[in-house]
Amino acid sequence: MGLSRSLATGASSLRAHQQRMDVISNNLANANTIGYKSNRANFSDQFYQVYTHGVAPNVQGSRGNGGLNPHQFGNGVRLSSITQNMAQGVIESSERALDMAVQGDGFFIYNMNGRELYSRAGNISQDRDGNLIDTATGAFLQGYNVDKTTNGVIIKNADGSNRLSATKNNLVIPPDITSPPRQTQNISFFGNLNAGMATGDTRSTSINVYDNIGGVHNLTFTFTKTANPNEYALAATIDGQAVNTNATTIQFNADGTLNTPTNVLINYADLNTAIGNNVFATTPTAMTIQLADPNNLMSGITQFAGANTASFKTQDGYTSGDLLTLSVGRDGKIWGSFTNGKTELLGQVLLARFTNQEGLVRTGDNFFSVSPNSGDPIIGTANDIFSSTSIIGYSLEQSNVDMTVEFTRLITTQRAFEAASRTITVSDTLLAEVNQLKR
Repeated sequence: MGLSRSLATGASSLRAHQQRMDVISNNLANANTIGYKSNRANFSDQFYQVYTHGVAPNVQGSRGNGGLNPHQFGNGVRLSSITQNMAQGVIESSERALDMAVQGDGFFIYNMNGRELYSRAGNISQDRDGNLIDTATGAFLQGYNVDKTTNGVIIKNADGSNRLSATKNNLVIPPDITSPPRQTQNISFFGNLNAGMATGDTRSTSINVYDNIGGVHNLTFTFTKTANPNEYALAATIDGQAVNTNATTIQFNADGTLNTPTNVLINYADLNTAIGNNVFATTPTAMTIQLADPNNLMSGITQFAGANTASFKTQDGYTSGDLLTLSVGRDGKIWGSFTNGKTELLGQVLLARFTNQEGLVRTGDNFFSVSPNSGDPIIGTANDIFSSTSIIGYSLEQSNVDMTVEFTRLITTQRAFEAASRTITVSDTLLAEVNQLKR
């Protein structure tokens, strides 16, 4: 009977709009879920029952018939697909150093029980062993750790920075990590030696320097005016003990700029001898004290008429320090601030990209997994490998659910559901009338 078709059509609409309602309800339920990506239910019409396929026009001269269109009945509607909206969510600031948000394409990589999962949620915590983990599940955040020797010593680059391993692994920042001491290697000078100093007048200046184990020592330079024009005798002491330098005098030009030497060297072996303890490593062999930059003589010590201000300016050594705070850069590098005033690289967060990110499978707990249609992950780092992607520290990406859109869809879904219900009740009434034809 033809009325059964309208019943089935109405039922298909009820079923499809109930499924759409499920999608909308889930979106609204996750309006405040960190990193959540909304879904959209898409419909398509059902299979059509074709009674005639139509007739082509048949015209000969002034006679004939025009074409006829097909006769076909639709059989309702169905849920054809659910589209994932992977658009960027709003990034909001937080007060936690390990809160991170991805700006641009990409996903954080986690390892849960040996299974690799992906998420836009970056609410990260540290466990008691220093592992960086997803706060909700304990899944391990993946990235590059600092490279270490077999006995656990951090390997340094030529510039003194920490070297990162190129192997993807669980990110670990031990809570008891320390910034190791650095022996003073380079010192610089600035200021003026009064051109009016008399023979025998002196100018002394001191600075604290550090040995290989972070011990502090007082280095003093004394400039004594000699009888020769524009010449000063140079003497050095370490902790009050005399120590040899490679230069015993310094010469200035007539215009007051430094002539020779621009650099003074002190052998570390001589420092050890002076203090009676082998605390200075002898590789490299000498400490360099720059009196002036050869390419910019005005940046160092000068001999002008005026006050004696010649002093040590900077030195690059420091003692050991304990970890104070962590911070995350836009390239995903994790930096630690230590009590010795140093900031050191402690790791880097890795990201994954997919050729079809909408093809990922949701697994719950804000995680996605690879599907046959998502493609394999492309692993890299923000800014460096993925130039259009950044990681924002002290921030979290919020859900991209647009409540205005969802409530509009809620209204249209409700009305369509009501209309489908009405077609079923009217069809039922018509069937009841048919049943009353014979009494």
